[in-house]
Amino acid sequence: MAVLITGGYGLLGSWVTYYLTKKGKEVIILDVKKRSLDYLKGEEHLITFVPGDVLNWSHLAHVALTYRGKIEGIIHTPAAMATPEYWNNPYQGTLLNIVGTLNVLETARLFRIPRFLYVSSGAVYGETEDNPHELTHPVSPSDLYGASKGGAEFLTLQYGKHYDIDTRVVRPYFFFGPGLLPSESTFLFRALLGSLEGLEGLSLERGGDQSLGFTYVKDTARGTILAYEKEKPRYRVFNIASEKPINFVEFAALAKKHSKRPTDVFIGPGKLFPRGETLDISLAKEELGFTPQYSVEEAIAEYALWVEEELERRKEK
Repeated sequence: MAVLITGGYGLLGSWVTYYLTKKGKEVIILDVKKRSLDYLKGEEHLITFVPGDVLNWSHLAHVALTYRGKIEGIIHTPAAMATPEYWNNPYQGTLLNIVGTLNVLETARLFRIPRFLYVSSGAVYGETEDNPHELTHPVSPSDLYGASKGGAEFLTLQYGKHYDIDTRVVRPYFFFGPGLLPSESTFLFRALLGSLEGLEGLSLERGGDQSLGFTYVKDTARGTILAYEKEKPRYRVFNIASEKPINFVEFAALAKKHSKRPTDVFIGPGKLFPRGETLDISLAKEELGFTPQYSVEEAIAEYALWVEEELERRKEK
């Protein structure tokens, strides 16, 4: 049996793939293109790559038919992120976040795939005064991106209720790490972590007065798998995040500290995102046994090493 991971070569999807294959689990990756990732080398015998787009329903049906009886569950990761590209093309981003999820849910329903985990976002809570908890804080997004993720959550949970699919949701928060260079990441991480790559002209118009629970992607992936594997969970939705928020300026300073080619970043005053600082993960701790293993500095230090190695690998190609 295998787990189908949509977006399995993305930042989070690839680390979910990594940890599953380390357990000996077969993974079927559906993604728009294959990527060569150093941490997946040696695990290729457990990975089947199928090129495809979650917006292409007929292709999803073909994949499900091809692997009928082999897919034990789906972890659905693709999403348009909260970036200027999203704001400039809200139709396409919202289409991917909602209709892409709907297509994969229909695949699970029609082909009787029993388990489905949706990777949502802490953005569904909007801007909160405290750290939101799944059981006490309603879905109340502050922007269109959060609304699209919240909408996909509702679809996921209702599909589970109406069609007897074991559906779960994880809500990650601002994760980063190996798999993408800072220059390939969202504008936020390009600015805050660009010093690791020696990027020049790094700036954010606002953010100097904001702190967020930046989370290492390895921790996010581990929490996602715990939520997927949990048998008969009492709850269906879990926050996965770092417990300790850090200010944007301090975060960028740590990147500069661990860089071999340090550069400066300008961060203007104010808040960049309408978000709370981080998420309450007490439910994930109690129900899943999830605890982040990396502090922010440990994560940046390890990521800095990967960036150096990745830059060398690309020079050799």
